[in-house]
Amino acid sequence: MFEFLHSISTWLELFLQGISDNFWLSMLFIFLVCIGEAVFILGLLVPSLPILLLTGGLIAQGSLPFWPIFFAAVLGAIIGDAISYTVGYLLKDKIRTVWPFKNHLKLIDQGEVFFARHGGKAIFIGRFITGVKAVIPGVAGMMSMPYRHFSVINVISAFVWAAVHILPGVLLTGWLKSIGLSLEMVIIVGAIVLTVAFLVVHFWKRILLVFAPFMGEFGRSLQARWQKPEAGH
Repeated sequence: MFEFLHSISTWLELFLQGISDNFWLSMLFIFLVCIGEAVFILGLLVPSLPILLLTGGLIAQGSLPFWPIFFAAVLGAIIGDAISYTVGYLLKDKIRTVWPFKNHLKLIDQGEVFFARHGGKAIFIGRFITGVKAVIPGVAGMMSMPYRHFSVINVISAFVWAAVHILPGVLLTGWLKSIGLSLEMVIIVGAIVLTVAFLVVHFWKRILLVFAPFMGEFGRSLQARWQKPEAGH
């Protein structure tokens, strides 16, 4: 597994460094990657996380400018989600009979359940969850979410998403260099950091309940508030 990640990291690093000398080509590449990763179902095939983490590393090294790349990523993410919404809105349930969507019916069903549970918040939350992010905007269109409401959440979440994926690469690069590690480690370390951050944000109540027995009176109050009563009580 590590050898596979090493190979991918090395190839991406060489590729990104190769195009970093051309400002407009770099902008176009990041823009298209961020569109592609958000397109309904097809986004499953676009490895945006390692690309944006390494891009952050190149920004830290001075090979790429931060703001133009950041705004290219934001704009790409907005357009990608808008495309997905439009596809879902136009096709509705017919999407289940159209390739390649018909090959991912289980994922679409999961997206519908997620959207029904979280409503508009699903657009924001779903952008950060691998797999789900490739279907949520399309599901929003299928379920006829008002486009104005969708667009507001789409734009706000795109800014946050781009920052969350680029800034860790920028911040990690200096630290990794200081301990003698190469830029390719940005992908591995960054992916771990983002995964841990997601788990903490998504499961913070459960995590606090695990440590509640060691937190005295405050911990007992959390248990009383959040723990489900046992059967028979």
